[in-house]
Amino acid sequence: MYNEEETKQLIEDLKEMETFRVDTGDEGKVLQEDLKEYFINGIGDKEDLIFRIELYFYAFKIFCRKPVKIDRNQFTIFFNDSLLDWNLIKLVMDDFVDFELEIEAVKEEKDVLINLNFTFHY
Repeated sequence: MYNEEETKQLIEDLKEMETFRVDTGDEGKVLQEDLKEYFINGIGDKEDLIFRIELYFYAFKIFCRKPVKIDRNQFTIFFNDSLLDWNLIKLVMDDFVDFELEIEAVKEEKDVLINLNFTFHY
């Protein structure tokens, strides 16, 4: 069984999960504009953008199993799970309104995992 402190922490964690809210401020919209600038004009630092994308998705508790990949006019999140909460994706898409999302299931070893491909059409 859990001691009193562990029980208290579990209850707090459950409350946080039930009322999960993500406050990324304007980072998603700023990131979208920076990605568009990178894709269209080649302006920006690719490694910095990858780092910012990973941090942004980390705020949504979307964890990557591999580094984010930026290629031509898209970026890919290699999600570290096979289950995806659609409500979280809707929150992300509220920030990345200029991107098209493709959800791809891939088999890696014995597991089926998800990739999120975001494409900017210009």
